[in-house]
Amino acid sequence: MRQNGERASGSGAGAVGGAEARTKTLHAMATARLGAVCALAGLGLALLIRLWVAVPGVQGPGGLLGPFLGGWFGVRLAFWRMATIQGGVILAGASIAVWHRHAKRRSKAPRTLQAPRATFLRTLERIVATHDDLPYSLILFDIDGFRILNERHGTEACDDLLSCVKRKLAAALPEDARLARFGSDEFLAFVPRLAADEALALARGVLESVAGHPFDVGTGTLRATLSAGLASFPESAHSLRDAISQMTSALQEAQSGERGTVVAARHNKVGLCRLGAEVESALSERRVCPAYQPIIDLRTGHLIAEEGLARIVLPDGQILGADEFMNAATDLRLASRIDEALIEQALDRCREQSRQGDKRLRFINVSAALLQERRLLERTAFAFRGCDILGDLTGSRNPIVVEITERELLRDPAAALQALQPLLDIGARLAIDDFGSGYSSFLYLTALPVSFLKIEMQLLKTARTSARARSILKGIKAIAQDLDILTIAEGIEDEELARIARDHGMDWGQGFYFGRPVLGSLPRARASEKVS
Repeated sequence: MRQNGERASGSGAGAVGGAEARTKTLHAMATARLGAVCALAGLGLALLIRLWVAVPGVQGPGGLLGPFLGGWFGVRLAFWRMATIQGGVILAGASIAVWHRHAKRRSKAPRTLQAPRATFLRTLERIVATHDDLPYSLILFDIDGFRILNERHGTEACDDLLSCVKRKLAAALPEDARLARFGSDEFLAFVPRLAADEALALARGVLESVAGHPFDVGTGTLRATLSAGLASFPESAHSLRDAISQMTSALQEAQSGERGTVVAARHNKVGLCRLGAEVESALSERRVCPAYQPIIDLRTGHLIAEEGLARIVLPDGQILGADEFMNAATDLRLASRIDEALIEQALDRCREQSRQGDKRLRFINVSAALLQERRLLERTAFAFRGCDILGDLTGSRNPIVVEITERELLRDPAAALQALQPLLDIGARLAIDDFGSGYSSFLYLTALPVSFLKIEMQLLKTARTSARARSILKGIKAIAQDLDILTIAEGIEDEELARIARDHGMDWGQGFYFGRPVLGSLPRARASEKVS
């Protein structure tokens, strides 16, 4: 794992490396000048000797000291004169060679690498200003572990690596893209007319090509990986400044995980500055409501359950998904109030449909904030008693399934179990969401009463091309079966993913292929409105 402070340290190392390179260049220039001065001094001394001393047997002017100096001493003076001339010529040649070498190295560096960051940003501002409706994506690439590479291989090798990486990026980007150095080890790409999904696919392709490519540097070859963050206008940002801010935050998120990853900025349809106030207003005006997505038995194709997903309906009818407001709600300590609103509406739906003979299970997401609300959980458990009609569908007397992400559960499994106990005591069951997303620990399955494992969608998608991912799916299914735990494959978007899930023994499936989330009852008549 990459440490959070590594990026800042890497940037510092790049600055130090640049300072060291400039210092070496100055020393080389000073050496060249000193050599030239010495050469001129040597030539001058030889000329003086030639003018003032007459050497026997050597044609030329007699010199002023000729009558007094001659013989053996004159021969010695001739020797030192020739040595001085030769030394001066050698020093002059060496000085010219040193000067030429460093001038050539400076000319080899691409000019775009030295372009100021502010100049590139001004260029982008002009492009955006002259094309108000131009959609675009910004992708910020960063070399992973640049500080370590700098310390291990030296500044010259890392300077060559930066040049090689930039050429690789330029070759991989579309022809109308613009690329510039954005930091010590960062490169910013501006790609017009590229949507967020396309930018994400492009960035992933670039990261894969760089990770598998050896770069030739002065000391041999180096391999490097990149992390990337991206933002798109108008899909996730409302201005160039907002896109840059979101792109930078996305890169920081990518760097906090595994190397060689790319993160896209989350959609922000109402703007970050308004989001907190919008959540407060939605709660007070009862505009927080669940959207229900079906869960299908993969063997029979029958509707077996549904999951309630948090949504906010704006006054103009626009609908926000949970990924657009839950982070802000968590920061403002409003997440538990959203949970309470969803649970209340889900229970009302459960009671009404249960009286009509509907025996499907009801999956309800629970945030980490709700686990801290003991009294709220106790009130919820009491309310659950009114939804006590399940029949013999799954052998449980309560149709409610409390769903919590694996990440939240693993922070403190014992505390999570204690908080959820009032719900478990009245027959509600426990489902682990995003299982296999990088935080898996099979040990807690032996201690907690887990009834369902919801397999993270990326693992299922990876199984399309990866034999290892398919083996992991088979292993998860075997363990779950031994522990009498049902498996649910998330993110099934097409028949191929549904087939992969069935072939690997997944019990149930959920995703757009089976049905998109549909809003329940709202303050206004929008019950049939669908949500993507």
